[in-house]
Amino acid sequence: MKLSALARESGVSTASIKYYIHVGVLLPGLKRNATTADYSQAHVDRLGLITCLRRELGSPIESIAALTRAIDDESLENIELMGICQRLALEASNVLKSTAGSSSHSEPEPEPEPQPATAVEPAPKTIENDIRDILRELGWPDISPTAVESMAGVLEELSASGYPVGRDTILRHIQALTEIAARNTTPITDSLSRDLICVEVVRGITMHNRLLVATSALVHASLSAVPRSSQS
Repeated sequence: MKLSALARESGVSTASIKYYIHVGVLLPGLKRNATTADYSQAHVDRLGLITCLRRELGSPIESIAALTRAIDDESLENIELMGICQRLALEASNVLKSTAGSSSHSEPEPEPEPQPATAVEPAPKTIENDIRDILRELGWPDISPTAVESMAGVLEELSASGYPVGRDTILRHIQALTEIAARNTTPITDSLSRDLICVEVVRGITMHNRLLVATSALVHASLSAVPRSSQS
């Protein structure tokens, strides 16, 4: 298809398409002559991914470029690629602290706080260990350090706020989400292009997480109005 057709198919303006080609997140079309190039479904898929990342996560071009390099790296397996997408989505959702520097080059880095001479050693990662133990007990593969880290971080914050947190907390939440997660991951197969796999992962995390938060609010609100003796 020509550039104009690609713009119609993808819903992305020709100016934006040219910009994405210029910055390297979209490959150029196959040259037919000096002024015309052909574009394929792969270009449509890539533009769909870029649009998803921009709209859903507000990802900067640098983050999009890093992901597209991973997609184009054929030595990287799909499961590893999905992990990269998961981290990107969790960082954008503030569930996982970003490992990338957030300060601009024009701003000086803040001076580190002086540490006391008798600084306490960090506590062992007992919550992460509990999560991994439960995964083993369930017979599930422990393949996502990102997911383990993000869940442990939230549980640590809950514990620090005074909520009881233990192995039963971890198991209860995992079991409650098992059926939902099984349904959500069913459409993600190796038959999809790598760009579409990334779109499914990002949307699955962002949109379904919003649904889970909204559903949680609904359930908590409704149950709080039910007499305690009526709750099972």
